[in-house]
Amino acid sequence: MNGSTWKKWDLHIHTPMTHLNGTGFQCSISDYVSKLAAEELDLIGVTNYFYFKENELEIVKDEIRAQRHRITVLGNVEFRIVQQNNGGEWINVHVVFSEKLTTTQINTILSSMPITNTSPDGRVVYCSQTSMQANGVKAEQAVVDFKILNAHLSAHLQRGTDYLIGICPNGYGGFRPDIKDGRSVAIALELEKIGDFIFGSTDRDRTFFLDLNRFPNAKERPVFKCSDAHRLDDVGSQYSWIKARPTFEGLRQLLIEPEARVQIEDNFIERTFAKPRFKSITANGSIIAGQPLKFDDTTIEINPNMAAIIGGRGTGKSILLDSIRSKFRHDPLGTNPARQINTEQFSLVLDQGNGSLLDFNEASNTYGYLHVSQGDIQSVSQNPEQLSKEIKEMLGLTSDAFNPVTTSVVENALTKYRAFIGYWSTTDERNNRINTDTYQNAIIADYQGLIATLTSAENQGLIDQYQANVAQVNKLAAYIAKSAQIKASFTQQIDPINTTIDGHNQSEFSATTIPSIDYNAAIAAIEANDLLARGQIAALNLSNQGIVATFQSQGITQDISSLLGKVTEYQRNIDAANEKLIDITARTAEYRQSIQDRCQLSNLHKAYLEGNSSAIATAFDSLLTENPTWTAEQNELVKEILSDISIFGAIYFNKEKFFSLLLSKLNGGKFRETATQTSIQRLQATFPINTYEDFYRLISNEEMIVLSPDKTVTLEDFCWETEFFNQGGRFELLDFLYLPQNIQTYLHANAEFLYKGKTVTQLSVGQRGTFYVCLKLATDPFGSPFIFDQPEDDLDNDFIMNKLVPIFRKIKKYRQVIIVTHNANLVVNSDAEQIIIAKNDNETLTYQSGSVEDGSVNDPSSIRGQICNILEGGGHAFWLRERKYGLNDK
Repeated sequence: MNGSTWKKWDLHIHTPMTHLNGTGFQCSISDYVSKLAAEELDLIGVTNYFYFKENELEIVKDEIRAQRHRITVLGNVEFRIVQQNNGGEWINVHVVFSEKLTTTQINTILSSMPITNTSPDGRVVYCSQTSMQANGVKAEQAVVDFKILNAHLSAHLQRGTDYLIGICPNGYGGFRPDIKDGRSVAIALELEKIGDFIFGSTDRDRTFFLDLNRFPNAKERPVFKCSDAHRLDDVGSQYSWIKARPTFEGLRQLLIEPEARVQIEDNFIERTFAKPRFKSITANGSIIAGQPLKFDDTTIEINPNMAAIIGGRGTGKSILLDSIRSKFRHDPLGTNPARQINTEQFSLVLDQGNGSLLDFNEASNTYGYLHVSQGDIQSVSQNPEQLSKEIKEMLGLTSDAFNPVTTSVVENALTKYRAFIGYWSTTDERNNRINTDTYQNAIIADYQGLIATLTSAENQGLIDQYQANVAQVNKLAAYIAKSAQIKASFTQQIDPINTTIDGHNQSEFSATTIPSIDYNAAIAAIEANDLLARGQIAALNLSNQGIVATFQSQGITQDISSLLGKVTEYQRNIDAANEKLIDITARTAEYRQSIQDRCQLSNLHKAYLEGNSSAIATAFDSLLTENPTWTAEQNELVKEILSDISIFGAIYFNKEKFFSLLLSKLNGGKFRETATQTSIQRLQATFPINTYEDFYRLISNEEMIVLSPDKTVTLEDFCWETEFFNQGGRFELLDFLYLPQNIQTYLHANAEFLYKGKTVTQLSVGQRGTFYVCLKLATDPFGSPFIFDQPEDDLDNDFIMNKLVPIFRKIKKYRQVIIVTHNANLVVNSDAEQIIIAKNDNETLTYQSGSVEDGSVNDPSSIRGQICNILEGGGHAFWLRERKYGLNDK
């Protein structure tokens, strides 16, 4: 039993036994009942004038049972009253009786009710077949005094429990909204005040009688469209859509919820809006491993609108919702995981909104819906940063990562910087730094001096020529070696790119084939150049061989082989040093460029954060913009939910986290705590970074770091102050300050908000929770089901009564709402269509389902009685609601 759902009712329909049948119904009761079933009517008000035929209601009920239909039959007695409309026509009123009253009981009570017509000799005539026939009064002639009728019924029956009164405005000018004065208006108002509901036919009637401004202290009245059928073809021609159990108590419920539970046209939102919803839950067996608690074998049909799960402590209310969450591994907050339930014998059926069903009975099920478990709100709302993260996720701002190309440039710059520092720091066996101009120029000077010692007046020219040839050979050899590196880089770098291009060309979106990078022409040119270089080397070697012969022909008696070997060796070292000088110049330029590259991050990252900040405000503003795909009511509902909320972006610099992490990247001994300052305070004095603007000035290499009162340096200068660093050196610091993934740990765009004009620090946890729930609903208002476990635990009671209840009443038309609650006001005033009562019998959980109109507050076994017993203030909540709609006054 899934509570109150939309059904067809016809509260004013005659049968073949009606007194004024004439040539109307020409059919049997069997045909009549078959027609009722064919028209899918769930409740009818069998109508007759002044009294029923003998056993009329039972005859219809018996035939319904015989045909195995489920149609509720209420008795409806129609009276003409002495008050007349502007046209001099009698006014009709209807008395609808509870299904608990038999035809005999109703007729017996009416048989002592006098009509205004009298017998020929002036005697009183009563509303009964015997009295009216005996005195020659026909049903079409009889009239009653409405005040006498009302008093008579009150004397014999209980209003609201045994009967209700319906009045008919159609054809009666006093009920029309365009009639503002005259006698009929006064009569109409008196009738309406006594009546309970309206028999109307148009949306105009419905709108008028739902208007609380139609007269002082007016109450909303439900309007029913009915067929008033007097022949078989008219059965099912007019009806009302009713969201209530097809019972007299269901009818009484409609007086309390006249707008939400009664529709007189077919195209209302709850029949036309495709709403995904959980259709049913099936549970059985063990719940938590190692514990005796278990589900009884049960299937619960879930109402498509709002289901409230109630029960005493430990009865399995929240476990039912935790089972749903565990079934989908649904942990949207990540900070308060629900109990992990054994869901092997727990399954759900989802109606996708169009009648298609999905059966979730596997361990790997996934489905996105809104689920708020116990403690979720408190967990998030106590942590402003976590709350900001949640806000951004709700606004759809979770995936805007910093530009990966720029990130790659920064990473590459840091890699080059690290390489240069390693290169710069390389030493020889005497701990001399070898990659400096000074070191390499010293080598050149030393070897040039050695060559000078080998030179005499007689061999000067030959040695100079030989030295020049060797130097040129070395340059050519270096050139060929560089060519080999370039060719190797083609295969190492371009071939992977070509492989990527080939893969990209396979995409369905590549309409034009991207050509591969062809480096064959470059290889050919390199090899041609290398061939020429080798030819020159051969020529130079041949020239040096000639110099050896010249030595011999000139009669120079030195050890020519050793002499020239030393010249070759010394020249090779000179050339190597010269190559090193060129490399040092290139590496130094690259080092300086790497500093500039990483400093460029400052402006780029700042612009990125400011863009994120603006995006937050833009995303929130879009929530307030009218959505053309929604109805006016949907747009208004979202604006109502957000009415107390303002969200904007702000760049948030977590100073505490920044300095805590910064200290870990440096030599803590340099910032040791003193009698007057903590380590963090000393660090802050050295690094005066108080705002995000200061941070960006630091990483753009402005002079920010205070080493002494008269010495302020840039970050790069500071990196050469080696005493400030641990073994990891400056690189940990630079990674911490420059890599975007590290920056985001202490610097990011926060979603800030105001709720009722207060900032997050000024709000209580309950107010933060209230804000959180409102935004949750506003950012996903009309889609998947909304499950909320015990809202009253984390929300302000004022919000629950004055905002959450009205929100639930409206939003449940567009999305299924399932709550666990101890709060009677949430159940009663939200008009939950379904009540699921959880029970624990010796560690076995069972669930009973029904609706608020089932039973009475005096029946402890009924749904209504259990609401009163389980929920604190339940009976009082019912009383207050009924008093609001005037049901306690009748």
